[in-house]
Amino acid sequence: MTKPFAPKVFQLGYVALECPDFERTKAHYAETIGMRQTDTGHDGEVYLSIGYEHHNIVLRKSEKKALANLGFQLQPGTDLKEMVKALAARGHSAQIKTDSQPGVRELLEVEPVPGVVFQLYPEIATPAPGFKRTGIAPLRLGHVAVISSHGEKLLQFFGEDLGFWQTDTIGGGVATFMTCNRDHHVVNVLSVPDDRVHHIAFELKGNASHAMASDALREEGVPVKWGPARHTAGHNLAGYHFDPDNVLIELYTDMDQFIPQLNMCEARPWHEHYPMQPRDWGFDELCAWETEFAFNLAHA
Repeated sequence: MTKPFAPKVFQLGYVALECPDFERTKAHYAETIGMRQTDTGHDGEVYLSIGYEHHNIVLRKSEKKALANLGFQLQPGTDLKEMVKALAARGHSAQIKTDSQPGVRELLEVEPVPGVVFQLYPEIATPAPGFKRTGIAPLRLGHVAVISSHGEKLLQFFGEDLGFWQTDTIGGGVATFMTCNRDHHVVNVLSVPDDRVHHIAFELKGNASHAMASDALREEGVPVKWGPARHTAGHNLAGYHFDPDNVLIELYTDMDQFIPQLNMCEARPWHEHYPMQPRDWGFDELCAWETEFAFNLAHA
């Protein structure tokens, strides 16, 4: 399907989580991951930054874990009122909120499927609190994977309403990878009968950082559940662990770079196919190195 070369958003800005084990989860992101707290909300929620934007992770105390919302930054010049009208024409009820959270003056909120709330914003404050030199200290928030019992409708929203490109699938479309920029994927939608976040992914500074990150996790008593290993879809080097609320965290580097004009990823020596165009991968080819899973990644 031909798409314009300008998705309506250009990056994943933040992920907001509802946390039963609030204090331990806050400590994990602040100390083990290595983020800086920039603000506290009226309801006690905390805003954490990797180092530049006001926040990349938001944590709210709750009785059960859940995905609160996903924040995506809009292309410069986007008119929120016009976007509300466009979404309404496609059957989505959206509203504009002002000063609803620290760091974001104005945003558009829409829930295209139950349990997945999008906050689309043109600008976020950039206090640049600085990158930490302790903990894992990632480079940036890269992507998020969402499990949805309304997977087809969610994929339509990403593709038809926000202009994402599809890059790969796994298992005939059980998992679908999509992007709004050069990264192989910014979102991954798993179409299974459940509704929750599957994993949140942070990009590390370089491949050597995987060993240092694994050591940092070990020092905090956090086991690495799988990896580091090289994927096939996206070919990123990735390692996985759980935060205290049992949310899966991916630490990755070396992700494929997608060229939408050519419908292919930039060629790499480790690719299995040339050109590396969007394709479906089997469940038996999730890892290029045949590294065995230490746990069931599909049901994490």
